[in-house]
Amino acid sequence: MEVGKESVFFLETANKILEQLDNLPQQPEDDNASVVLSGTDHIEAKKAKIFGLDHELVQLKDRLLKKARDPLHVTTIVGMAGIGKTTLAKEIYEDPDIVSHFECRAFVSIGPKYVLREVKQSILAQTNPEVGEIHVQDEELLDSELLLRLHSRRYLIVLDDLWDILLWSDLSLCVSPIKCYGSKIIMTTRLEDCTWPSQGFVLKKRFLNQQESWLLFCDKVFGGDHSSCPPELEKAGRKIIKKCDGLPLTIIAVARHLRGAEKTPEYWKQAKRKIYTTIISEDKATSQVLYRSYHYLQQHLKPCFLYMGVFPHDSDIAASKLIKLWCVEGFVELLWDNPSFNELNAMAYLKNLVSANVVKVRQQSSSGGIKTCNIYPVFWHICMREAGEQKFFHVIDSNGNQGIESQRRHCIHNNVLFGIKDVRKSMTSISNVRSILCTGPHHQYPIPICLDFSLLRVLDALTIRFYGFPSEVVKLVQLSVLSSGARRPYLPKEIWDMQGLRHLQVMGSDLPDPSYDSALLPNLSTLLGISARSCTKEILERIPNLNKLGVQMELALDVDEPLCYFEHLASLHKLESLKWSVVNPNMQVVVPPLSFPIFPPSLKKLTLSGLRFPWEVMIITAELRNLEVLKLQCYAFQGRVWKMDDERIFWPRLRHLLIEDTDLEEWYVSGSFDLLKRLIFRHCYKLKEIPEQIICIKRLEMIELDDCSPSLVASAKHWPKKRVGSRKLQVCVKFSPDDRKLKS
Repeated sequence: MEVGKESVFFLETANKILEQLDNLPQQPEDDNASVVLSGTDHIEAKKAKIFGLDHELVQLKDRLLKKARDPLHVTTIVGMAGIGKTTLAKEIYEDPDIVSHFECRAFVSIGPKYVLREVKQSILAQTNPEVGEIHVQDEELLDSELLLRLHSRRYLIVLDDLWDILLWSDLSLCVSPIKCYGSKIIMTTRLEDCTWPSQGFVLKKRFLNQQESWLLFCDKVFGGDHSSCPPELEKAGRKIIKKCDGLPLTIIAVARHLRGAEKTPEYWKQAKRKIYTTIISEDKATSQVLYRSYHYLQQHLKPCFLYMGVFPHDSDIAASKLIKLWCVEGFVELLWDNPSFNELNAMAYLKNLVSANVVKVRQQSSSGGIKTCNIYPVFWHICMREAGEQKFFHVIDSNGNQGIESQRRHCIHNNVLFGIKDVRKSMTSISNVRSILCTGPHHQYPIPICLDFSLLRVLDALTIRFYGFPSEVVKLVQLSVLSSGARRPYLPKEIWDMQGLRHLQVMGSDLPDPSYDSALLPNLSTLLGISARSCTKEILERIPNLNKLGVQMELALDVDEPLCYFEHLASLHKLESLKWSVVNPNMQVVVPPLSFPIFPPSLKKLTLSGLRFPWEVMIITAELRNLEVLKLQCYAFQGRVWKMDDERIFWPRLRHLLIEDTDLEEWYVSGSFDLLKRLIFRHCYKLKEIPEQIICIKRLEMIELDDCSPSLVASAKHWPKKRVGSRKLQVCVKFSPDDRKLKS
């Protein structure tokens, strides 16, 4: 009965559509339409050889041909612009086995400016070629027609270059099959947010390796395999493809340029130097593909993206530093008075840039977030170009500094330039500058620099060696960020007058004792690099809103109780991150103070290094009920045995534990790490095995071992097989003594 009703419904709908079609005028194709029947990101229109796709093609083909339990299965290919997503989708779409397996197919290029009706019309026309181009204006009738035509058919639809997941949400309502199981959807996108993992599989498109890049390069330049490259050009050619970073779009653009140019080593060396600045910039098709990633960023993300150009090409950027700079520069909407909340908002901005595949994560943080990142090389050059055109920031160099007086942000990628007379002279004209960032390598010798800028808000000069602490700095009342490489015992007492300071980083200097009652740094949230002598009651009371503290401590022989500086940390009620490092640790166990250090209960992250406390002192960290990350480095605790024999001792929120450089041999556990997710051992040469109680933690996801004893590695690999009813435990061995033997 139900089947009969269904058939009547489709017949009635079909008759209505046919009546409308007869009355529709024939419409010419719109040359500016955003939807085309088939499309590709790659430049070449002809059928070309493919490189580096074999494994991904096999993986995709297996999924498309495999019998599915669900009526519809979605596969999303995601990756940055020009990485070959469309090429991969096109290859699998035209595979003979795929063609014969599906009853009908459609390949639709979407783009950022799509029209949903045109997408549906394109699918309808390709899956029903006998009907021809159909122009149905009524959305409901078009949806019904799609359902009718796809009813009980096994189909494959490729949605190429998707920019908005809402398209699939709308489209899925009218392409979901009613009866036939095994229909498949492939979506390609450069946006991680457009993936649909709950309904299928996400394939992260990888970059080409060096050999694959070389084969593609030779094919495009010489029209043959790698043997077609003359020997005298191979060295220069391989340097060129290395600079392309495995991105097919870049390799093809460079190859197209070199194919018609003179083939000499000298010319190719010159081409290597200007791959991004000239060749790709002059290639309109390539630029258009890349620039889309920038142009279609959300408006609030564009200044954050451009700002990453202040750091040198291919440099790793600390995420914590980057988001602080974004907040100070005014790029991030400040929703709360709490700096840590605003930095969470800024971190969301950074994750959005990663999701857009214009920024890549270089290193994950202990909490699973972003520790370091950098910008893809092709986008770094776009940053530089756009920043120049928009006067967003200026890179100071030895030439081309005309007009810099109108710029508000200045960066120096090569710090040695400060030693050039013309550069120093040009800097005297930038009196209205708001930010100076010295992001080049550390400079070995002191450099003179003019800092007489009354409106300066950001001074990042940690990599610059000064003759002394610049006296002009304490007059910069607008300064919010100060990172200074000046090495002196004490900062000037006028530092207490800089009440706008939010972030201060020095190189082992001390804060001076506040000499008057009004001395206060109420906005200071980050203080890094100070010595332990600054942790007095008088000083810490004057920085009440500190959120992150990094302390460098030198053990002195004439100090009876060198760790007495811990006593006053508990007064920092808003402190969430503390790093305490002994920079000259000795080899003897340090006698702990009579009363254990009292850390602020607000701490979420604690890093201890070189203290050499006996292991029984570890009990103090269990009292930190908010602690999520604990890092014990360079003999933070010392001793052959660590016994946790009191079941009442537990770490209620600890998720990440690092033990690095220790003489620990035996670890006995009775206490609890119920929420522990990640356990890392580095340079633990004597530790024999991981306690069974640790392995039994249900939430434990990863054990990482880097250069540890063979018995510890064997223990880590053995225990996952014994786990029952817990999450899958991943064991990652980065380096082991066996590797050292092989290299020796």
